[in-house]
Amino acid sequence: MHKKMSQNYYLTSKVLGALFSGLLFCNIAQAESSLPGCQGDNFPTWTKCYGKVGPLPISGDIYDGEWKEGKYHGEGTIEYSDGTKYKGNWENGLPNGQGTLTESSGNKYVGEWLNGKKHGNGKHISANGNKYDGAWKNDKKHGVGTHTSINGKKYVGNWENGLPNGQGTLTESNGNKYVGEWQDGKRYGQGTYTMSDGSKYTGQWEDSLPNGEGTYIFADGKIDKGIWNKGELIKRKK
Repeated sequence: MHKKMSQNYYLTSKVLGALFSGLLFCNIAQAESSLPGCQGDNFPTWTKCYGKVGPLPISGDIYDGEWKEGKYHGEGTIEYSDGTKYKGNWENGLPNGQGTLTESSGNKYVGEWLNGKKHGNGKHISANGNKYDGAWKNDKKHGVGTHTSINGKKYVGNWENGLPNGQGTLTESNGNKYVGEWQDGKRYGQGTYTMSDGSKYTGQWEDSLPNGEGTYIFADGKIDKGIWNKGELIKRKK
């Protein structure tokens, strides 16, 4: 998203540096902005005004909103030629602050932005129905957040670079539940996995498998305690 916006703004500036045809611009509209309408068709000079430009040559994009020193700045909406749409706050030509991105694929993000990237708190709804509501950093899930899948899985906890990292809870559609530590989307460290039949494992994990010291309690009360290696008990302890 950041790359697309940067490229489109660069193309816009280059094209209008050579072409100032009235055919490039839609009618200037005041809309809901408190700023005055931009004057003329040389938008690289527009500042502290409201104007609409497009469809632009090459990109075919349309921007309708506020400007400052020839850049999108303030409240505005851009519609890309592929059907993707962003509506919200801008600063120096990029989304900054609160805004909504609706992609042509059907994905939707509502939340905070920093320099064209999802950054801060926001909600992302995928076209397939999966949802994430929480913290973001540089376009990735990062911080505390909740991911809910259409298949019934739900993860609540910490994220880093788009994956569960740190402390978190995963509840599966069949009722199984894991509470503990994660590393790069896998159970890693100390944690407890409780199954719907009442059996559970508490101990160390690696690569989402019991690995290290741990205790498995079966549904009938039987206990296996000892050292585990890749999901298998290799040394029993009393």
